[in-house]
Amino acid sequence: MITGTLKSGEMRTILLKALFSILLVLCVGETRAQRGIEAEQIMYLMKIRDVNTATLLVRNIDYVNYTDVYDRSMLMYSSVFGYTRMTRILLRKGADPDLQAFDGTTAAMYAAYNGYYRIIKLLLDRGINIDLQAIDGLTALMMASQNGHARIVEELIGYGSNPNVQAIDGYTALMLASQFGFPEVVKILLDNDAGVDIKDYNTQTTALMQASLGGYTGVARLLLDRGADPDLQNSEGASALVTAAMNGHTEFVKLLLDRGADVNLRCNDGASALFLASLNNHTETVQLLLGRGAMPDSREADGTKAIIINAREELAEAIRKTLYREYNKDSDYYDHMTAMITTSPDGNLEAVEVSAGKGPRIPDNLEKTTAFIRAAQSGNIAIVKLMLKKDAHINLQKSARFTDLMVASLNGNAEIVRLLAENGARLDLTSNDGTSALMLASQNGNAEIVRLLLDKGADPGQKDNKGKTALDYAVNPVVRNLLAR
Repeated sequence: MITGTLKSGEMRTILLKALFSILLVLCVGETRAQRGIEAEQIMYLMKIRDVNTATLLVRNIDYVNYTDVYDRSMLMYSSVFGYTRMTRILLRKGADPDLQAFDGTTAAMYAAYNGYYRIIKLLLDRGINIDLQAIDGLTALMMASQNGHARIVEELIGYGSNPNVQAIDGYTALMLASQFGFPEVVKILLDNDAGVDIKDYNTQTTALMQASLGGYTGVARLLLDRGADPDLQNSEGASALVTAAMNGHTEFVKLLLDRGADVNLRCNDGASALFLASLNNHTETVQLLLGRGAMPDSREADGTKAIIINAREELAEAIRKTLYREYNKDSDYYDHMTAMITTSPDGNLEAVEVSAGKGPRIPDNLEKTTAFIRAAQSGNIAIVKLMLKKDAHINLQKSARFTDLMVASLNGNAEIVRLLAENGARLDLTSNDGTSALMLASQNGNAEIVRLLLDKGADPGQKDNKGKTALDYAVNPVVRNLLAR
């Protein structure tokens, strides 16, 4: 009886303890859920810019490290929107400044990107992992540098941030500041031992090459003063001079030449600064290059390798108009059309896709190269070398070498044609199929250039591989009369 009673009492005790535990779990779960609701409400208020109400609520919240579905904390929200008082309160209540969202970003990265100096100062004073990297390898210093927030850059470096940390693609803070043209930031980084000739991992580009894309001469001068090599080449063989000339940044080109850049350096495919300036109709740049010793294509081995494809006239023209644009400062990507080139079943190259818009998705098996395109007004021929499949079997009969005089003739730029012809360009050089500059100008119906080439000594009787002359390709009656004389 006594034993049985004891056992019964013990059983009741166990049941009571179990019931209490269940109730405790439910209460804790309910408390956590309630905390989550409160935190989400505060985040929402910050998003709709009702910072006063959010600040009142956050004073009474204990769970300050709550994160939303994207792992973003309340401290990150206050840093995104620049709410300094909210940030101070959260830090005092124990918010962790090193929490990372799903993409690896931190409160400091958000504040650095948006230029909120006072918030950065609060976070630094609290003590953060200053060179913590996001998934893409970017740091707070890189984000401040790419947006030109010089005061924040100086503060971060003062607290020990390393300017030579590289992102996943190899970019540094100096490359980003150079790419977007912020000389004040560039100077701060260089004064703190930023590596001036560090290359990225994918394309082997440097800070000077990045500055050349936008023609940022002030940035280039700072880099060159600190020993940047103007003749370094990326994986395609392009130097800062080549990219500056391609984009028509004449002052930038002049600076590089003044600092000893090789005016005749060629890319892997044979393109030179003079070729690309001629291709893109940058007459002033062409004149400068020739005046500094650039040699026009004058040998059979000169010129640039290109791929010829059959393309609809409107397709080729659309691509031509969108190539070689500068970087869109509001985007990490080019904002233009992308052509995908491949081989058809019969072995001939053809354009298989043209897509437009920001951030084109580039398949892994495609390789970007120096590109140019031109649609001829008759024959619907486009010269393209934009993206080639790595495993494509290139039909060598569809590959041709084009000289600077040829592309200037194709583009219809009589002044560049004249400059090249007067500075040693050989008029009789041909592409693989025997096409000459005179034939291209005749095919395009450009009487001014045809007359100019003839006056300079071009041979109207020169034949291509099919045995045809410029007259055979001419449709324009004025051009035909010039050639028939």
